[in-house]
Amino acid sequence: MSNAEAQGTAPVLILRDLQVDFFTAKGRAHAVRGLNIDVAKGEILGIVGESGSGKSVTALSIMDLLPQRTGGIVSGSIVFDGSDLAPVYSSKYRVSGRKGREKLRLRRFAARRAERKLAGHKGRISMIFQDPMSSLDPLYQVDSQLLESILYNNEKFMIERVIEKNSIMERIGDFTIMLQQKNTEDIMEWVRSNYGEGGFHREIFFISNMSISESEKKIKIRRALEYTRNLSPQERKRLTERLPKANGRYFRPNNRKRLPIQGIGNPVIREGMLFSLELLEFVGMPNPENVLTSYPHELSGGMKQRVMVALAVANDPDILIADEPTTALDVTTQYQVLYLIKSINRKLKTTVIFITHDLGVMAAMADRIAVMYAGRVVEIGPANHFFNDPLHPYTSGLLKSVPQYDERVRKLYNIPGQVPDLRRLPTGCAFNPRCEHAMNICRTEEPPDESVGERRVQCWLYSEGVQKNER
Repeated sequence: MSNAEAQGTAPVLILRDLQVDFFTAKGRAHAVRGLNIDVAKGEILGIVGESGSGKSVTALSIMDLLPQRTGGIVSGSIVFDGSDLAPVYSSKYRVSGRKGREKLRLRRFAARRAERKLAGHKGRISMIFQDPMSSLDPLYQVDSQLLESILYNNEKFMIERVIEKNSIMERIGDFTIMLQQKNTEDIMEWVRSNYGEGGFHREIFFISNMSISESEKKIKIRRALEYTRNLSPQERKRLTERLPKANGRYFRPNNRKRLPIQGIGNPVIREGMLFSLELLEFVGMPNPENVLTSYPHELSGGMKQRVMVALAVANDPDILIADEPTTALDVTTQYQVLYLIKSINRKLKTTVIFITHDLGVMAAMADRIAVMYAGRVVEIGPANHFFNDPLHPYTSGLLKSVPQYDERVRKLYNIPGQVPDLRRLPTGCAFNPRCEHAMNICRTEEPPDESVGERRVQCWLYSEGVQKNER
């Protein structure tokens, strides 16, 4: 039984029999093989495993970011919000060439059709990439990169904010009295009842979830209104007509010298700049005004990672994928980034898929943990069972490899052997050459997916009719 089923909720993401291959000069590499995962709304799913086990490839498959002409989805489904994305992703390329020398060719017209089909999902799945040092474009300032993401993925949100805030400015006297007498929650409810849950309501929601006092939140709400430029009737009509068909394609990043927010003429870009500033404040960025006009090389690793988190949450995604977000960061900054991701999950109810090698981090972050080996999930279940009672021999090996600081040992345990070559996988269970419990059946047949209480495991040790003494 999946976690979503146990909670009585529909999964927000379903992966079924997903297979991803990389087409190399020496043959196909089966990076992901028959992957089955359900992700519940609002949970943190952790994925662990050695390098080469398929963790990052799984994340890139969900995001449709596999390297062009090299990696592709061969079969399976990625169901998000009732739509199967895998056929749309795979329609962009075709496999050609003789067996053993296949190549992946991009179909440009099909790629454009696929992009149009995926327009409704823009910004709903986002990702924090592994290396903050190289994830940002070094040629553009931070504000240009934030604006590009906000206006391309969610231009309608910006236009709604402009129109709603102009409407509130017409009754600013009543709103000022409300700011003096009501708390932030009451103000949010008033905006929601009058204008809906988009636009200005979401702006106040971000402000209300900042780690600041109530009085500081009200100051930022007042600033959000003060920065709004009064629209002429013609401008308001033009924006209202543009709202239903806003697609975000008109904006391109540039490096022109930025004016203060009050000096920007275009009301939508002006609103996007203000939202960029609020995002940096939300992720706890020091001196956010200066960071907006900085180039990536002027920022530290921790500051770059905060910018990446701000980019990831800018469009209020349903799913946030964090692929080893603490790589190359010092311990203090690691803690800050992990606390921030946990806060986003708790405050914004965002589903998080968290990928890491660090089992200590996983213990603090994850609600459920999936263990991957050679492109498959060999064990998945609640985090407390993972650490207290592992089922799969590979999971036990990973846990024994972690240094125990309260015990004195002469030599640290390591799992014997290496991760197998994904182009030439061993017959039967892929882990059998390294497993101390391997039986004859392990070397000839792949293990089935067995349910053990709340967990699932792929191992012959838990299969009916197979005895542990059958060596």
